[in-house]
Amino acid sequence: MSGSDVSVSVVIPTWRGAEHISLLLQSLWRQTLCPAEVIVIDSSSTDDTASIAAEAGCTVEVIPKAAFDHGATRNLAARMARGEILVFMTQDAAPAGADFLERLVQPIQQGKASAAYARQLPHPDTPPPEAFARGFNYPAGSHLKSLADLPRLRIKTFFFSNVASAIDREVFEQLGGFPEHVIMNEDMHFAAKLLMSGRKIAYQAEAKVFHSHDYRLGQQFKRNFDIGVSMAQARGWPRGASAGGEGVRFALGQLGFLLSRGHWRWVPRTLVELGLKHTAFQLGRQERWLPLGLKRVLSLHRQYWDTPR
Repeated sequence: MSGSDVSVSVVIPTWRGAEHISLLLQSLWRQTLCPAEVIVIDSSSTDDTASIAAEAGCTVEVIPKAAFDHGATRNLAARMARGEILVFMTQDAAPAGADFLERLVQPIQQGKASAAYARQLPHPDTPPPEAFARGFNYPAGSHLKSLADLPRLRIKTFFFSNVASAIDREVFEQLGGFPEHVIMNEDMHFAAKLLMSGRKIAYQAEAKVFHSHDYRLGQQFKRNFDIGVSMAQARGWPRGASAGGEGVRFALGQLGFLLSRGHWRWVPRTLVELGLKHTAFQLGRQERWLPLGLKRVLSLHRQYWDTPR
């Protein structure tokens, strides 16, 4: 796949995204590589998200909120799309430049990779611990990943983010799209499948979006419980795809970042947060032993547990 005339379909699942969606859509339509279409799959938002998207020229499909599934909803949009490259984004991602799309799809156009994901920058008002997390997971240098990197990168080999990603449509269809009925991390599950098929993924640091969160401690706990569940669902991954050691490296790096920059007041909260995240992750990995009612309480995606698997 090559040439500047490549067609790109952008897919955005939404839920009550009126606060963000206008800015995102305005930026997408002004890209140096203009998308052929933008497809919005809205989970019956109670605000103006769907109407804003429709007025902005998007193809809008409204589904029941209970029907949302991280993999299945994106697969639905992919079946509707006509582009050669599928770009998946979230409603709260904001491109940092007019060349974002062009740079994101470049490795796919050049035949260097079958998929790519963008660098995520923290918003200017992002709390220091979250700012560190953005830099930890999304460094300044681009690189290619293949399954050969597993002994060195371990679980980070499969790191991939649908906050802003691009996938060759033909490869996406050959691999059966995103896994369905996973609680989250459908992007990493797909990345694992892609790399295990012998293909490559590009991390495109030159393609930038602003995207960061300020989660409360309870939200962090629930999110990391769901991450643990997702890792428990990672069946068929090769040996070596372990998260062991990565959490320790993150924790030490985050604390060192805060101390070296004089953010002393954030250290106590960060220590509590790190402990909660570790506990939640381990609970999530052992979810099969927990009663359904407790899992619904501990999970950020409560509706997941209401769907028969």
